[in-house]
Amino acid sequence: MKYWILPFLLLAASLCHAQEYDQKEEDHTHNFSIPESPVFNTKNWKNTNLLNGQEVELWNIMDSGYVIIHEYFMIDCRPCITAGKGLEKVVSSLKEKYPGRVLYYQTVYENKSTAKQALKWVKENKFNPDGVFINGADEVANYGGMGMPTIVVLGDGRRHKGFYKKQGYTPLENGKIISTVKWAVEVSKSKFEQ
Repeated sequence: MKYWILPFLLLAASLCHAQEYDQKEEDHTHNFSIPESPVFNTKNWKNTNLLNGQEVELWNIMDSGYVIIHEYFMIDCRPCITAGKGLEKVVSSLKEKYPGRVLYYQTVYENKSTAKQALKWVKENKFNPDGVFINGADEVANYGGMGMPTIVVLGDGRRHKGFYKKQGYTPLENGKIISTVKWAVEVSKSKFEQ
């Protein structure tokens, strides 16, 4: 019975002498250079760009050093429209900052909608993507499923990496998307440049 008293007394003594530690700004540093999103592998795909009829292969675009902001949307999804409008502003500013390095794609997340429906959605909402695609079910599954919308940032040249993926969108994500694109532009080199 006497043996439980000693641990109790030690615990009580340590609590009495414990000091609170307030972390102050000068006690730590911030690292804003790398966003919190994990890097992941991309899945190659080929699809026809509905805006110009040309076939696009994801890895060929990435091999050229482009960074791609890609929104997977539903035709009748109001949050997807909100995301598209927010992304348009982000993409516009990033294209101005990094001319010839950033592309913006929009793809219908499922394999049922037609090209006519997708183009109508883009036109009605006054979007200006670099590419519009249909039949995105396999791609969305690779990125974790549909989130109304699903947004990814892809790049890293020949290594074909993704830097950001998110199901759903709020304007609060714009800062993360911008910092992720900046990071991706820094590491994405064209395989044709030596």
